[in-house]
Amino acid sequence: MKNFILAILLLAIGTVQAKTPQEFFEQGNIQYQEEKYNEAIETYLKVINQGYDSVEVYFNLANAYYKTNFTAEAIYFYEKALALDPAKIDVKVNLEYANRSIIDNIKAVPKSTFDKFNDLFLAVFPYDTWAILAVSCSLIAGLIWMLFFFSTQPSVKKLHFTLATITSLSCLIGLVITAQQYKRKQNTTYAIVFANQVEVKNAPRESATENFVLHEGTKVSVIDVIGDWEKIKLTDGQVGWISSQAIKKL
Repeated sequence: MKNFILAILLLAIGTVQAKTPQEFFEQGNIQYQEEKYNEAIETYLKVINQGYDSVEVYFNLANAYYKTNFTAEAIYFYEKALALDPAKIDVKVNLEYANRSIIDNIKAVPKSTFDKFNDLFLAVFPYDTWAILAVSCSLIAGLIWMLFFFSTQPSVKKLHFTLATITSLSCLIGLVITAQQYKRKQNTTYAIVFANQVEVKNAPRESATENFVLHEGTKVSVIDVIGDWEKIKLTDGQVGWISSQAIKKL
């Protein structure tokens, strides 16, 4: 009986003392401001381990890793932050600084006109934001169409028809963009190289010939998987196989 009561008390104390993700986040911020970067990293990771993610958590964690010269980790979490908010300027700037410190200097193949348009406009918002915009337009369009059908004055009816048509087209465009961005996200898997140096092979086996070498922090796209090997592609078009243990997928 005493053991049972003791167990209940310990459980109650643990419940009271358990911190929320917000409390861990605030604690991590204080540790970061005090330049206790390693402690801040551990605290921010507790936030993520509780199933909570946000641009701010990933961004601050990446900054802490960058301050402690963990380049691959910093780039990884900057990329995670950008995935949630592609328009976040602070994240883009810090990611650019972090990328300058990596060894591999890979020149990207010139992008097509559509890819440039996608990066400048369509990819500014994640697909779920485009979905919200499309649904909002559909609700507004439905309301305006109702006003159109119940209007009696020709001038007002004409105005409602014009507005309803515009919002309906906007809804359709939003749905197309949502589908396109969702498909692009589902079909594209990126990863960051975490190994200090790793050989990229021409086949998924250790005895295969080396194509080239990559170093930590380099971003690659994963296009195929066989066992413990990942087929990757660089922005300059080079392709090869790399051990799954050498990279961490975003």
